Amino acid sequence: MILSADRIRLAAAPADKEAAIRQAAQLLVESGAIAAPYADSMLRREGEADTFLGNGIAIPHGQRGDRGLIHQTGIAVLQVPQGVRWNGEDVAHLVVAIAAQGDEHIAVLRRLTDVLGEADLAARLATTGDAAEILRALDPDAPLPAASPAPLGAAPLGAAPAEGALTAVVQAPAAAGMHARPARELVGIARRFEAGITLLHGGRRADARSMIALLQLGAGPGAEITLEVTGPQAEAALAALREGFAGQLGDADAPPAAAVPAAPAPSAEPLEPGAIAGLPASPGVAIGVLHRFRSEAAGYAATSSDPQGEAAALEAALEEARAELRSVAASMAQRVGEKNAAIFAAHEELLEDPELLAEARAAIAAGASAPAGWMQAAEGRAAALAGMGDALLAARATDMKDVARRVLRHLVGGGEAVAVLPQDAIVVAEDLTPSETANLDPTRVVGLVTAAGGPTAHTAILARALGIPAVVAAGAKVLELADGTPAVLDGDRGRLLPEPDAEALARARAAREAGAIRAEAARQAAFRPAVTRDGHRVEIAANVRRPEEAIEAVAAGAEGTGLVRSEFLFDDRAEPPTEEEQYDLYRRLAEGFGGLPVVLRTLDAGGDKPLRFVHHPVEANPFLGLRGLRLSLAEPALFRTQIRAALRAARHGDLRIMLPMVDGLADLRAARAIIEAERAALRCPPVEVGIMVEVPSAAVMADQLAREADFFSIGTNDLTQYTLAVDRLHPTMGARSDALDPAVLRLIEMTVKAAHARGRWVGVCGNMAADPMAAPILVGLGVDELSVSIPNVAALKAQIREFSMAEAESVARAALHCATAAEVRALPALRKLGHAG
Repeated sequence: MILSADRIRLAAAPADKEAAIRQAAQLLVESGAIAAPYADSMLRREGEADTFLGNGIAIPHGQRGDRGLIHQTGIAVLQVPQGVRWNGEDVAHLVVAIAAQGDEHIAVLRRLTDVLGEADLAARLATTGDAAEILRALDPDAPLPAASPAPLGAAPLGAAPAEGALTAVVQAPAAAGMHARPARELVGIARRFEAGITLLHGGRRADARSMIALLQLGAGPGAEITLEVTGPQAEAALAALREGFAGQLGDADAPPAAAVPAAPAPSAEPLEPGAIAGLPASPGVAIGVLHRFRSEAAGYAATSSDPQGEAAALEAALEEARAELRSVAASMAQRVGEKNAAIFAAHEELLEDPELLAEARAAIAAGASAPAGWMQAAEGRAAALAGMGDALLAARATDMKDVARRVLRHLVGGGEAVAVLPQDAIVVAEDLTPSETANLDPTRVVGLVTAAGGPTAHTAILARALGIPAVVAAGAKVLELADGTPAVLDGDRGRLLPEPDAEALARARAAREAGAIRAEAARQAAFRPAVTRDGHRVEIAANVRRPEEAIEAVAAGAEGTGLVRSEFLFDDRAEPPTEEEQYDLYRRLAEGFGGLPVVLRTLDAGGDKPLRFVHHPVEANPFLGLRGLRLSLAEPALFRTQIRAALRAARHGDLRIMLPMVDGLADLRAARAIIEAERAALRCPPVEVGIMVEVPSAAVMADQLAREADFFSIGTNDLTQYTLAVDRLHPTMGARSDALDPAVLRLIEMTVKAAHARGRWVGVCGNMAADPMAAPILVGLGVDELSVSIPNVAALKAQIREFSMAEAESVARAALHCATAAEVRALPALRKLGHAG
């Protein structure tokens, strides 16, 4: 055994660090794990690396070149209740000596990082008089000494609440238990408080700050969980946790678990000869050629003699991966919407997991290279999730592997792998990570089929959002098919048919064409204006970020862009972009839209979007502080640079300037004064200057603002948040953040009336504009323009052409007189118009 009772010595009192290391090493010598000189190797290693991990735990180990002195992998524990000075002020109470020939010790190291995360447990092990208690904590599978049997039916160590902790019993979310979404919400609650928060279920413990540990807890729908909270803010934390669980941790809108099968059943229809059955993951029929996707595995050294350098390399790679994930999430939000792009925000959460990071850092401190230490920790966590016997958790294991590969790329070099695909490719893979799916060329890929995976995996979710037919869990047979094999993939029934005959191809083509008729009709009519059946026209624009999207937006039928998010130019930079850099981008946008309106929102930073190069005092509530235009006015040099670039670019098209987070006339006047001064200096023609209506005060004062603003664009995301005093991402209150709440609708009505009284136009550029249930109400309230993501343009125009303005006005009036958003959504007339087109 790697760790056994005879390798644990209690109540030791070494005179100093060297004596402690030699005594711990002697336990390994006496059990035959190492030769005596290996103790000297451990001491030499101390001159190269800091082996103190924290919470009174040190892990001395030898130099890599002395592995020949190791007879077998082993670990020994020297308990020093009074402590021994390690480095500087660090005091060790548990000296865990490690002699490793391979990676057999990793499981114990993983348990050691669990102890590291629980100060109370570490303190208890430092003073316990029972060696079996230490053994159970570090290696639950090891045989216990006969003299100290574990009580019959006892849970693993730590499964009972710690003494002095506040406790409460709650139930896991009823929809699907403790899966990724509620786990992420719980992590968010835990991080708000200075408190230690542990969840206990079924003999397992989980740190509430560790998303992975929460997933591994195995708490199914409605499962009983004990909360254990300690620390100075324990009472407030416990109250917030109770509230969070009462609200299902943001999972209240999911259907009950009984209504959601673990996976869709394969089609009951008999298989065609030669067909391979899997599970339907994304609807649609694809006809193409098979192409095997192969992930490239980068090579790296397993060990390193520079732990400090390796630790620094890991931190740098983690930070680069975080920045990359934020960029990917923003890009994917444009393609598939914010909800689906949140997959990558969850990936970023995994990079903050304290247990994962502690495990990787411990491996590096023990001599592993940064890539080896990181991959050991990440792959171990992925394997644990995959082995939980739960389809949802197994799907999250793929997310863990995706995150692991992303960090590895930054550690060993090389960019995102981009597969070279044939035209009309049906991609075949063992499994695909979300990043690999997002990175596939949509102009060449017509379908996906995987041997493993499941329809609840994020890869399947992305495939559905991207409109790519997909079949998962088709088995190893699909991996045996040759590249270039013609095939038909049926994402509706979960079938792959290689080498289809003429009759099968004809049926597939007919099914594909029938399924695409409505979408094609909308696309074919994309350039037709959105005119209601009784002749009222609504402009439909696209939300964009980059000049390259202009051609795509126009081709989709967009009549301009109602929102250009300029902040992507400023994100994740040490210095702000120059005037020339901004001018080049804004000019290309104006030219790309060929004279159609381009509404450029000035920098919308602050709140949840801080800038690295702007330094202001910490705000207790950033959402109510220096955000949007307020930040620009506080940083006039930054604002003037952007305004000059925009005014110069306006010579190349119909570019308009939109100011975010305007709360009243004072800021609008200050901004217009700066814009006019820069315009005069540049001798540029006048441009329209409008505002975003995101703050209730702007809606209430719309009649005054309309005198000095050229147009209004309603940002329904923030307007809803501020009106209802609900963070739309709040773990328990987020469900209340519905833009169809009558309070929000009344502010929109107020804004439209005030704007039209002054001859100003009003647009809506928030998520609400793309909601089929909201569009008829917005049109009925008199909104002149709706700006949505590019894929939604054609469908929205088609929907508006299917109803009359009279119908829209009638349903809008009814909505204004409802009491709640739920009542609005239940209106029969709205449900009819919401499904129009």
